Amino acid sequence: MNIQILTSAKIDISSGADFYECQSQGLGQYFLNTIFSDIESFYIYINQRLS
Repeated sequence: MNIQILTSAKIDISSGADFYECQSQGLGQYFLNTIFSDIESFYIYINQRLS
């Protein structure tokens, strides 16, 4: 199974990271790490359920 991130979602994620980075240095990267960690967890969970 592949997960596709839509262009509109990529824009939203990027905008969110920019927003948080303006709040505090490094917070934007933390936001990105958290989002992609959640996506990876979802991917792992789905693959386990489909096996």
